[in-house]
Amino acid sequence: MSLKELTAANHALAETTPFMKAVFAKTLPMKIWVDYTFQKHLWYLAIENNANELGLLDNLKGIGRAQLIIKDFLEMNSLYPSTYSYKKGTLEYSAYIRKLTDPKKVLAHLYTWHMGDMYGGQMIKKIFDAPHRHLEFDNRQELITNLRTMLTDDLADEANLAFEWAIKILHEYDNELSS
Repeated sequence: MSLKELTAANHALAETTPFMKAVFAKTLPMKIWVDYTFQKHLWYLAIENNANELGLLDNLKGIGRAQLIIKDFLEMNSLYPSTYSYKKGTLEYSAYIRKLTDPKKVLAHLYTWHMGDMYGGQMIKKIFDAPHRHLEFDNRQELITNLRTMLTDDLADEANLAFEWAIKILHEYDNELSS
């Protein structure tokens, strides 16, 4: 089985959360999308800093998204101003990532989020009328190819854990979506 197949069940669960259903139905309030972008920056920063320290980004030039995410957030927040604070799941997930020392585990989180941006993110950026620099890749196909060469099936447990964190974080928005 491939890593994609080994994570398919959790990937499907993440895509069917109320949050993602609202995204694809084009009913997610912009304020929630801006907040999610704010949250996303923290765990991307943790993943990318850790991956960089472990040398995982050496063959993935241009994959970094954290700085682009914060730029997108700042521009979105100027259009839809509000005050944002980190959610519990974001803080816990980011702390978890920062503690990882096994390159394979860090790579599993990089795979889950960044590959998601290079695929599903390409659809999402068409849904919201907002800046999405972090979903634009100058060398998308090259990054996909180079990232795939690093992947092994033994990343599945940690990649599934990354999906579980994603689901937990997305569920933190359920009450906001139902009100």
